[in-house]
Amino acid sequence: MQVGQFEAEDSSQLYYDCWPAGRDEPCVIYLHGLESHMGWFMNLAEFLESKNINVYAFDRRGSGVNKNSSRNFSSRYISDDLKIFIDLVRKDHPDSRIFLIGLCLGGKIAVDFFSYHKNCLDGLILISPSLENKLKFSLPDKLSILFRPNSMLKVPIKDEMFTSNEKWLKYIKKDSLRLRYIPAQHLLEIAKMGRHIKKASGNIRLPVLLMLAGIDEIIDTGGVKRWYKKLPSRDKTLKFYKDYHHILTFEKDASRVMEDIVVWIKDRTYA
Repeated sequence: MQVGQFEAEDSSQLYYDCWPAGRDEPCVIYLHGLESHMGWFMNLAEFLESKNINVYAFDRRGSGVNKNSSRNFSSRYISDDLKIFIDLVRKDHPDSRIFLIGLCLGGKIAVDFFSYHKNCLDGLILISPSLENKLKFSLPDKLSILFRPNSMLKVPIKDEMFTSNEKWLKYIKKDSLRLRYIPAQHLLEIAKMGRHIKKASGNIRLPVLLMLAGIDEIIDTGGVKRWYKKLPSRDKTLKFYKDYHHILTFEKDASRVMEDIVVWIKDRTYA
């Protein structure tokens, strides 16, 4: 693994990780979820690298190792961060296919990205994307989101909602970089992304792989399936894992999910 840094439009310095597999091999860029960071992607990143796929990941501004880079947190700035990062990857791999992987909120950000940018990717992989969710905030928290933007709100997610795998439960419980409290202003900006989703979805005509868990208390799986049916892409695939929890790659049989990702990428790279 290699660690780097890139400069955002507002001069914020954002750290990223890279697992290089070769200049001409396909690339994936990973977007993490609400509470998590790129460290939660480590097992999948190492698996993809072992299959000759270049892997890149960076922590969203305000998260993980980029926790202190939280100014200008908005849909536009987050999308611009991603565009700058895609251009960085494209510069190093000019002849490679580039695929975007978005987990939970990362999936919502990935879709929202198409409100601002088009035609710069070769495929989209959405793992339990929070395009529709089940999370419920209390009335006081909702009022804080609207009127007290600087307040910190506890995310209403229990550890067991992520996975049933004890190994990863221990990891996330001890994770010092995990965001258990989120600024109200950030949650408001995330909610605003929902307004862009319809427009953004209409711009998605590249290949899409949607991966959903059968046991998911965080996202509304039915709502996401309805979104998928309306997607204009002619190359779209839905994978449903009946006995899996929200973070598919944390489950005991995660290798099945990882192999499905590799096969999907290589079918669209070497066919």
